[in-house]
Amino acid sequence: MEILRPKQETGPETRRSADRAAEGDRRRGTWRDFRRAYPGFVFVLGLGLVAMIAVDGWLIAKRVKYNHDVAQLREHMTQAERERSDAIVQSEQNKLRIAIELAKRQALFNKKLHLNVAVDSSRMYLTREGALLREMPVQFGPERSPSESSDRGERTVADLSETKITLDGGTQILSSTSTRLANDSTPIPPGSLRISIEDMKAIMPNLSAGMKVYFY
Repeated sequence: MEILRPKQETGPETRRSADRAAEGDRRRGTWRDFRRAYPGFVFVLGLGLVAMIAVDGWLIAKRVKYNHDVAQLREHMTQAERERSDAIVQSEQNKLRIAIELAKRQALFNKKLHLNVAVDSSRMYLTREGALLREMPVQFGPERSPSESSDRGERTVADLSETKITLDGGTQILSSTSTRLANDSTPIPPGSLRISIEDMKAIMPNLSAGMKVYFY
């Protein structure tokens, strides 16, 4: 005799329970499953982490070497030479502070249209009489020489083109070739800086030779 068994319900509630169980199984996937599903992403992520660690290690090594070299130099100095060296360093730091404050004050009270370059925050501003007209992110090239590491103050626009602003002294404000400045990794000439092509196009009609540019 055939035994009749009750049919299992397959209504909406049953299907929802099954869906939730399947979703729970997917959420409990292991790292191995993720790695198999997205091998390219995992590879790029690993390369990025290795590059970051390598750069950090290089910077730490350079810093340690610098401190070691300074310590060795100071060991061979007399007390008078060490004091004179410290006084020179302090004097240069004071000069830098004075130059920065002077540039900020000049920029604040300049009634004509001008550019301000905030070196520490990597920003450039188009302003007039303290009113901000445009803010732009900036990328900086390496310093031209150690003596110019604190080279801040007032500059003047000497020459213009569609993609480049040349200041007196040779400093250049260049236009990025990439649509996004952050994605542009091409080298920047020493002592120069770079803004996005969008920002360059926006400010170029307002610029002219003789315009002041303040670095602080």
